[in-house]
Amino acid sequence: MRIVYRWVTMAALALSSVAAYASADFEKTVPAQARGTVEISNVAGEIQVSGWDRPEVSVRGDLGAGVERVEVTSEGNRTLIKVVLPSMAFHNGSADLKVQIPRDSELDISAVSAEVRVANVQGVQRLNTVSGDITSELVAPEGEFKTVSGGVRLRGHGVTARLHVSTVSGDVHIEHAAGDLEVGTVSGTLRLQLDTASSVRAHSTSGDVSFEGQLGHGANFEATTVSGDLSVRARSDGFRYEVSSFTGDINSCFDVSAERTSKYAPGKTLQGSRGDGAGYLRLKTMSGDIEVCDRK
Repeated sequence: MRIVYRWVTMAALALSSVAAYASADFEKTVPAQARGTVEISNVAGEIQVSGWDRPEVSVRGDLGAGVERVEVTSEGNRTLIKVVLPSMAFHNGSADLKVQIPRDSELDISAVSAEVRVANVQGVQRLNTVSGDITSELVAPEGEFKTVSGGVRLRGHGVTARLHVSTVSGDVHIEHAAGDLEVGTVSGTLRLQLDTASSVRAHSTSGDVSFEGQLGHGANFEATTVSGDLSVRARSDGFRYEVSSFTGDINSCFDVSAERTSKYAPGKTLQGSRGDGAGYLRLKTMSGDIEVCDRK
């Protein structure tokens, strides 16, 4: 009887532990600096952030089973939002967070299996997730967006910014950005559309790269792939260009043809100058095809 009672007690404790981490709604608002820093950490679920005009941070959450609590603290110019799981390893929890922050805040997000969405935030953005997509509106003068197995989708308003974007197995889509761009992927596709670019560095291992946009006067543009194709339509006052492919084809609207680099080995190259030649464009791939033009 003692053994049976002991097992019943243990089962009751286990059920009460599970019930303690059952689904629950969460809501909290704290004061915050108008130009402070907001840091958000979540293991799994979703993070949605939007900017507003109030000097406070509002957090609403749908907490799944396994979440112990959400910590929201504000001290000085720093606000911290953290989803906390129990220390016991067998608890798996996820949380969907909707966060509103002062629009001029700097925003740092760190997530593991969470999708990240940001809109109307004018401060610097640093968004990182391991297994999830990142979607953001480009209003800030600087941004860093990193994911391992998710995609990145960014849409701007032609505001000049410095952008660093990287993913391992996801696609990257960037629209109406401007300024300096450094972007890379291993097996994803890069689709880039910039209103005005002062410098672009794009690299992919096995994915295709496509670019369309306006290059500023004296801009530098560099795109490389190993086995992917390159398609570049870069409008400009002029640039020097150097295009090469080891086993792929090279096509252009420059009224010149690519030349073989050797009589006895594969490889083609295309070099020359357009317009005033102030900028520089370099395209290189090993086994992919290249198409380049400076007209729409």
